[in-house]
Amino acid sequence: MAIAETGVFRFSEGFPLRPHWSCPLSTLVLALAIAAAAPVPAQARVLNESDLQKVSSIKASFTEVVTDVAMSSRRPDLSTADSECMKSTLRELLQIAEELKSYEYLITIEDQLKDFGDDASLKGILRFAVDKALKVLEAERGRLGDLSEQCSRYPFSTGKLQQATKFIEGTAAILKSLQPRL
Repeated sequence: MAIAETGVFRFSEGFPLRPHWSCPLSTLVLALAIAAAAPVPAQARVLNESDLQKVSSIKASFTEVVTDVAMSSRRPDLSTADSECMKSTLRELLQIAEELKSYEYLITIEDQLKDFGDDASLKGILRFAVDKALKVLEAERGRLGDLSEQCSRYPFSTGKLQQATKFIEGTAAILKSLQPRL
């Protein structure tokens, strides 16, 4: 769950509306820089070190997928339609980052709460964040599925969509692995 700075969103029934913006390279670079510079939690009471490493690995996976899709979308040999599918995939990935950033903060906040003595409350906060993040990932997987149908005629972008879908599935698997401790 990487952190990305994007545009302003309006909220409707608790879920942000889809933004209509293009992704300039500076936004992508900023998102990658923030994700790479974010600290990794060291000590935890509810989640163990292995759990924290799994959560931290999500950032590296996100950076890898976004970089690959961004670089691939700029290939000169791509058709216009294939390139548009790739750019749509990139927008979806950055949308995931935007929607997940507050839940990421809640999941990684544990090590910042030194004098927080109530582990039951902390588990509740973590459970809430993980559950909401999983719902966001499920919705994004559906949107990527719709995009995959639209771009199915373009094998290159279809491969990148599959890569993005694997990222979502991997992230969901990591978050689901935390649920038994919450």
